[in-house]
Amino acid sequence: MNVSRVRAATAAAAALAVGHALPALAAVPGGRSLFRTTRRLNGRVNGEVNGDSGPPGRVGLTFDDGPETGAVDGFLEVLRELDVKATFFVVGEQVRRSPDAARRIVEAGHEIACHGYRHLNHLRLTPPATIRDLRDARDTISGETGAEIRHFRPPYGVFNAASWVTAARFGWERVLWARWGRDWEEDATPDLIRHRVMSGLRDGDIILLHDAEAYSSSGSWRRTLGALEPIVSELRGRGFEPGPVGLVSPNGHPLRTTNGAGPSANGGRSAGGGGHEAKGTAS
Repeated sequence: MNVSRVRAATAAAAALAVGHALPALAAVPGGRSLFRTTRRLNGRVNGEVNGDSGPPGRVGLTFDDGPETGAVDGFLEVLRELDVKATFFVVGEQVRRSPDAARRIVEAGHEIACHGYRHLNHLRLTPPATIRDLRDARDTISGETGAEIRHFRPPYGVFNAASWVTAARFGWERVLWARWGRDWEEDATPDLIRHRVMSGLRDGDIILLHDAEAYSSSGSWRRTLGALEPIVSELRGRGFEPGPVGLVSPNGHPLRTTNGAGPSANGGRSAGGGGHEAKGTAS
């Protein structure tokens, strides 16, 4: 092979690698206008009003990484006592290990969403491996719970080209977050988690917390659970009502209008922050 062909092959490989990684820019401020994700409710894109707004004073409450048998009942009990519904971005392998826990989330009236089958940064996966991961996640989560998946959040908040396109092909809204508690960190405490979530919180923000410790520090879900009531109490004290990203019925399925269309206030069109892989970004 001559030098010109080597250079051409190298350039082509580099272009493919760049294209594969480009949607990861959705997690950083400079890339949000190119790769738009939902980070806020109420019909806002990147903080700007975009069409009809949802109800004022509503924020999204989301949990990643579960379900874990030892943790799920505590979260469901506290949410029941607080009369709050949330969106659980579940991991396929976790659902496979604890299908009853996943079903209890749905039976309690919460929304189930997809967080992939394995909790891996998508930049580490090839396009075929990414597609298999999302297909396996869809089949496992829906198969075990009977719930329709409408929202997707990649592990660590990082998309690749295959997960970006596959989510659209599956009809999933791409959801990140605007506020987080960084509750996976070893030094997190319930009060620190509450402070991180509430500092700078705005109408429509989607909040990211975690209801499992499989991919986080040991005991992290217990600290998050300890922060949950104080967060909800402070939210309501400020005039905000937490809820799921989409509107859900008591059986956990998205609400439908009489003509079968989804409700107009099922979530916004905007974007927010990173992932917890390098312990400086989250999900």
